[in-house]
Amino acid sequence: MGGGSKKKLGMKVLGGGAGAGGGPGVAPSVVPPAGELLAGGSFAPNLAGYKALEKSLEAIVKAHGGAAPPAAAAAAAKVVSTWPEAALVGIAKKKGLKHAAVAGSGGGLAGGASPLLKAAVNPAYPAGTAAVEEANENTGHDFEELPPGVREEAEEKERAAEEFVVAGVTPGGAAVAAPFVALEPAALVQKAREALKKGVANLKLGVSEFSQKAKGILDVLRFFEKVKEEVPRVAPEEFHALEFSFKRDASDLGGVHTKYIYADQKGREWLFKPDKHSGGVVAEAEAAASRVARRVGQPALDVYVTETPHGKGSIQPFVKDAEKLGPDPTKYSPAQVRALVREHVVSWALSEHDAKHDNFIVTPGGAVVGVDKGQAFKYFGEDRLSLDYHPNKVHGAQEPAYYALYRAAKAGKVKVNPYDALPVIEAFEKIPDDEYREMLRPVAEAAAKSPSKGQVAWWKRMEEFAAKRLGRKPADGEVVEEFLRRACERKNNLRRDFARFFSEVLGLAVDFS
Repeated sequence: MGGGSKKKLGMKVLGGGAGAGGGPGVAPSVVPPAGELLAGGSFAPNLAGYKALEKSLEAIVKAHGGAAPPAAAAAAAKVVSTWPEAALVGIAKKKGLKHAAVAGSGGGLAGGASPLLKAAVNPAYPAGTAAVEEANENTGHDFEELPPGVREEAEEKERAAEEFVVAGVTPGGAAVAAPFVALEPAALVQKAREALKKGVANLKLGVSEFSQKAKGILDVLRFFEKVKEEVPRVAPEEFHALEFSFKRDASDLGGVHTKYIYADQKGREWLFKPDKHSGGVVAEAEAAASRVARRVGQPALDVYVTETPHGKGSIQPFVKDAEKLGPDPTKYSPAQVRALVREHVVSWALSEHDAKHDNFIVTPGGAVVGVDKGQAFKYFGEDRLSLDYHPNKVHGAQEPAYYALYRAAKAGKVKVNPYDALPVIEAFEKIPDDEYREMLRPVAEAAAKSPSKGQVAWWKRMEEFAAKRLGRKPADGEVVEEFLRRACERKNNLRRDFARFFSEVLGLAVDFS
């Protein structure tokens, strides 16, 4: 799967080699600890430290016939990855990378130094190459799209960064220069929002595949503003005060499952789906998927479990005038492509494999929102993060929209940046395990209480896993804990899993470290 040579995102490594670990362009299987190749060096995060690192690498290059082996490039990458962003920006500027502060924070709203910035500071990437020139052209486009005040702030921070690396640090590691304050994504969002309100923001997007923060900041802002406007939140306290009355059958909406339209006392319409077979487990799974998506910053309809004259099931706001996402990835907007990459993280975390294109709605403003997450955890315990894993194919269902998108990207028809997944991955990582367990506990406990739990596929698998781990038949409470334990494991391994997945599927050297 995803074989063939890896494609670099614009930077070239001396001596070749590509992979997902140890820095840009380096295969993880050949990455030894940095100390093995650069032993004895003193590499402080300043210009002097960079020159020392460069000198050490030159000796390795000479010993290998004039080209740095991939392992050496990886060792140098590990050194620079420990340096603060101030040092990276300052050194990158010294090496000729323009707008380094703008290029510095990659991965959309994730923050942190981008792979481009780390690569530019790695001595294995010489100054003045065509790759740096290409980066300058692209980040130049991005820079011009920022509001004037943000551009001035970026330039000011670049000047401070250059002073930082020249001044150096004390032997104890304390900065002599004033601490560098990174151009935070949150600050960019606020400044862009203010500029948008004042009518001075240029909404044309740049074309850089490197500086995702500059490229997408206004697009992402507009996307979430549209979601907020068109898919309003219904908080739990408000929901529990609502009263619903049946309005009509909703079979005209399509799908194989029964559904109905109800209305609350404010006249708002809601879509109700009865949970006929699982005793409430499917309804709880869909509600949990909504909570988790919201918790990691993804747009989602608020889904609740309730009782109606049609039985127990899930209910969610009905979005009028929304269309289904089309099947052709080449027709998706850049914002929709980024939205799908982020949604994929949520789907894998929740073992939800029914994300076909018509399970995404597109609001009149163009925002993409995932719906119908009732299959969350259905295949948990046997599923794989793989382009060829499509368990619903036997039922004639279309493959998940993400996979159609990645196939189009692999064929060169669509541009997909895997680093768009990082904001959601990092949001998952910030959720404490105890909190995450409580978010999912209603799903597991609904299964434990259900008279139909024998028909809940994931329950049977968790029961088998718990029995194997304990060496005996587990009690229902122990199966619940097995489910929650494994859900936390998946949450905590998202960074590793998606780096591997994107590296294989897209043929890119993806490093999420």
